[in-house]
Amino acid sequence: MSTSNVLVCDRDGDAWARVVRRRRPDLDLRVRTPSAITSEDLAWADTLVGFAAGVDLSRSSIRWVHSTGAGVDALIAPGWPPHVQLTRSPGSLGDRIAEYCLAQALAHTQRLDDFRREQAGRHWSPHRPRTLSGTTIVAVGTGTIGCAIAGRFEALGCTTVGVSRRGRPTPPFSAVHASDALGTLVDTADWLVLAAPLTASTQGLVDDAILSRCRGTYLINVARSGLIDDQALRKALGSGKVTGASLDVFDDEPLPETSVWWDTPGVRITPHIAGVTVVEEATAAFLEELERRDTNRPPRWPVNPAAGY
Repeated sequence: MSTSNVLVCDRDGDAWARVVRRRRPDLDLRVRTPSAITSEDLAWADTLVGFAAGVDLSRSSIRWVHSTGAGVDALIAPGWPPHVQLTRSPGSLGDRIAEYCLAQALAHTQRLDDFRREQAGRHWSPHRPRTLSGTTIVAVGTGTIGCAIAGRFEALGCTTVGVSRRGRPTPPFSAVHASDALGTLVDTADWLVLAAPLTASTQGLVDDAILSRCRGTYLINVARSGLIDDQALRKALGSGKVTGASLDVFDDEPLPETSVWWDTPGVRITPHIAGVTVVEEATAAFLEELERRDTNRPPRWPVNPAAGY
């Protein structure tokens, strides 16, 4: 499986290409933004690297696509030609996203938002912080990222419950249940963390039926906004069923100034930075996969387009 013409479509494409050229000067690389990709580029390339959502691979010479991030839903949305292999670059995304989730949880238990408001008003109000130890986290998604999240919370004395499609036991989770148990699990969840891929089965998974069963749960979404029914979440925030939410992903990014989320009480917004791709890690993963292809070995980080992950 020879690779020679690589089309790089990434926001750090130039830096990415510099690293790869040093390691593999035999490769011919072209760097493009998604909107600048031409039919000639697609006819020339045998490999595509990056986030080129919406590209019609069926009318190209591309035989391998390597995603520089963990999520691939935007890539496979239009359908996926069976002859094109798909791989990804997990790197340390799990660790970084887990630290983000832990930071959001600690900010909530330590009431940092409250203290910041008090500081702005020059008020000395000794609100009582809470502790993470003894609380329960329900994480939707038990892959690399979900496991990293569970490990961080478990280390601080939390009970970690995972939710996956099949509900198979997965360390370090204390227990793992199938997706249809989510409604029961949120009854006792202090934290509901979304870390699953966006697929047909997870689209709108966290809806009013789920959120109405929460009892003061704090929600953290580091997956895709499509997992949540936005209207149901705002309703749950208003009623107190959900006491707060840290949202790192949205349908429209950058988030428009007119979005209601900016002014929704209890919501902490971050601009899709929980799992920022590191160029060095992404290139290392690509080069390892390339070496495996060159030596006819199976990929280390394959993606099943039909399953969505």
